[in-house]
Amino acid sequence: MRSIFTLVGLLIVMVVALVLATRQTHHDVEAVKSVTFALPSDAAPQPFDATAATRLAGRLEELAGRTQLPAGELREAAAKAAGWAAGQVPGTAAYHTAVNLRGAADELLAASDSLADPHRATARRLLAAAEAAPGTSGGGPSAIGGLRDKLQEIQQSHQEQLQQADHD
Repeated sequence: MRSIFTLVGLLIVMVVALVLATRQTHHDVEAVKSVTFALPSDAAPQPFDATAATRLAGRLEELAGRTQLPAGELREAAAKAAGWAAGQVPGTAAYHTAVNLRGAADELLAASDSLADPHRATARRLLAAAEAAPGTSGGGPSAIGGLRDKLQEIQQSHQEQLQQADHD
């Protein structure tokens, strides 16, 4: 009989712990959704153009297979994608696409003439991610995905600044 009371007591404690953990998880998810960054964008906002983004993705994919990379064209591509990202809300498919296109252009800028350069592989991965943007295949955009994209955009901006300093 005593073991039954112990078991019931243990079950009650576990239920209470589960309820508290669920509340904390819900609170954490809501906190992530409300995160905003006060960092200014490094590009002028531009309306997103899905057709132009598709063409840009194709062009970057083509350039990833060439040994000689046109730095000027890649800088323009990164700037165009940065403008698209600046004009979008994090968490949307357009923002996700723009951030990944910008990342792909930046990776190709950092790539050497070797076709086996890891930067080229990263650029291809980012291009694939741009094409598989959240919200395009039935699933809605997520707050966590938007936060991840925003962090990626900040890292890319910093990387571009470092590349520009090295170039100068």
